[in-house]
Amino acid sequence: MKRAILVLVALTIAVTLPPFYSRWAESQRLKQIETVKQQARSVSGDRLETVLSELESGVSPSVVILYTGNTRSHLEPCGCYQEQSGGLPRRAYVVEQFRKHGFPTLLVDAGNIFDGEEKIDARRCEINMKALAVMGYSTVALSESDLDYGDVYLRRQRAVATFPFLAPRVGRDDFTQPFVVKHTGEHAIAFVAGRAYEEVVSQANVILALGDPEDSEHIDIVIRPDEVKVRVSEDEPLYVGCKSEGETLGMLALWMDADGKLIRHYATELALTDDVKGDDSIRQLLTDFYRDIADENRSQGSQLFTDQLLEQQQGNGYVSATACQRCHEQAYLQWSATRHAFAYETLLKKERYFDAKCVSCHTTGFGYQTGFHIGNPDSTLKGVQCEMCHGPGKQHVGNPKKSNIRNGADTSLCLQCHDTKHSPGFAEVVGLHTKDVDHSRAPMNLEELLASRIARMGKPTLELFVMSYCPFGVQAEEKIIPIVKKFGDQIDFKLQFIAREKEKPSAQDISPFTSLHGYPEVAENIRQLLIAREYPARYLDYILCRGKKLDKSWEDCARKLGIDVAKIQALFDTTEAEQLFRENIARAAELRIKASPTILVDNHKFRANQLLRASGTPCE
Repeated sequence: MKRAILVLVALTIAVTLPPFYSRWAESQRLKQIETVKQQARSVSGDRLETVLSELESGVSPSVVILYTGNTRSHLEPCGCYQEQSGGLPRRAYVVEQFRKHGFPTLLVDAGNIFDGEEKIDARRCEINMKALAVMGYSTVALSESDLDYGDVYLRRQRAVATFPFLAPRVGRDDFTQPFVVKHTGEHAIAFVAGRAYEEVVSQANVILALGDPEDSEHIDIVIRPDEVKVRVSEDEPLYVGCKSEGETLGMLALWMDADGKLIRHYATELALTDDVKGDDSIRQLLTDFYRDIADENRSQGSQLFTDQLLEQQQGNGYVSATACQRCHEQAYLQWSATRHAFAYETLLKKERYFDAKCVSCHTTGFGYQTGFHIGNPDSTLKGVQCEMCHGPGKQHVGNPKKSNIRNGADTSLCLQCHDTKHSPGFAEVVGLHTKDVDHSRAPMNLEELLASRIARMGKPTLELFVMSYCPFGVQAEEKIIPIVKKFGDQIDFKLQFIAREKEKPSAQDISPFTSLHGYPEVAENIRQLLIAREYPARYLDYILCRGKKLDKSWEDCARKLGIDVAKIQALFDTTEAEQLFRENIARAAELRIKASPTILVDNHKFRANQLLRASGTPCE
């Protein structure tokens, strides 16, 4: 008996231990990756809420000076990871918050503001000038590198700005000036370039030099465009510096006595990370700029892997992941739910789909004749597909051999996109990441995929296309709705119906719409849309209830859930309900979706049996 018990225990351990160890090892791998990346993605600056709270907790400052420098007209971070800080829309939002809280606020730039030699760089700098004008900058100092751009260029930029350019007197009085004096309440604040002029000393209570002053006499504060530690001494001015590319927004609060003498200061940097809202007007300004330059960027951008044999072969080309799927179904299914497959959607959300430098790493074969082209919304080469790792597959599809395709084991190829700027810490854990692209792994289910999208991109969109009387569609609803409830506001769930509008409805037709299971299905579809609109907290439960009782009256489920039957029936008989259904079914028609159920996650189409681990026959 004891022996039998020992054998049973041993068998139990043998069966349960491997899966337990596998889950533990996977959690350790992910934890190690996250730890290394977080260490490489340290965030600079304090939170806006913390700084505002500190300023409001005591005597209000006489003036708050917000400052930038060495931005080189950097518009915003690329958005490759959430910890990236900076961007004009976020900066504008933070500036507005200081003004809304009633602090006397001045906004300045310390120089190194222009960048690049190409035509598009000049336009980018002009957009930066327009954004600074919208934010209400008081002045911008021109550094030596800025002045090197020449009078013609600088006059063009000055024409866009609504604020003065500061520079020492060097014969450019038509578009620069040596100082500007701003009044806040009873105090006069002067900003100078080069040195404190006699007329400034007599006018101002506090004098700030923007840039690197020639002479620090009479200067109280120096705001340098480069990064320096705050320096305070009795014999020298207070020195503060700036993070490059507008990564943070400098904040300097000053307290002055009744005579205008500086008695106290508080200097810090404000983090402009993903949790900071963006200003809508600046966001639109940048969006319009990206769209304007789209045509110029269509054929630009670096080709990847030009030193690889497959990319160099004249007769080779890109064929897309769908061509690979024919022979590699398991690999395709595993890949289709990974972040690589959604890489192009990242560009859409971050509004980088016109930026060739971004597109090259978020699509397949960009820059090559047979690869992805900007402005082609129907391209089958969106996302990081098989051929990014394995090379263009035209020859392999025609004659499958190991010699005309890469095995994908060379992780150095990954680092061409996952570099230190866009993927800090990736190089240190690239070996651990290989498991993420191991195609022998089981594909993600819907819950895992949504969790992955939330962690990476925020709020994903989940669309379920069904016919309300379709058995497999009802089964899909029963599996999806609990998942939708679990994630709640973290996802954007949309129920879409598959039906069509009759081309020439007759006077005898009950409805202008038709569906696979006839008018009862059309009627139920419309009722579900009305209930979703009128009772958003109950419609998912109604769908679950109705799916089990399609042979009974819809009113049973409605009454059970406290839904006003008379109200829904009254709405059902209106043209408003008809239009609501017409707009809903347009989505399936636009995407040519005919099979119920069909699942879309962030515009990626999936079969229900893949994401839900369900079996059934779709209704078409």
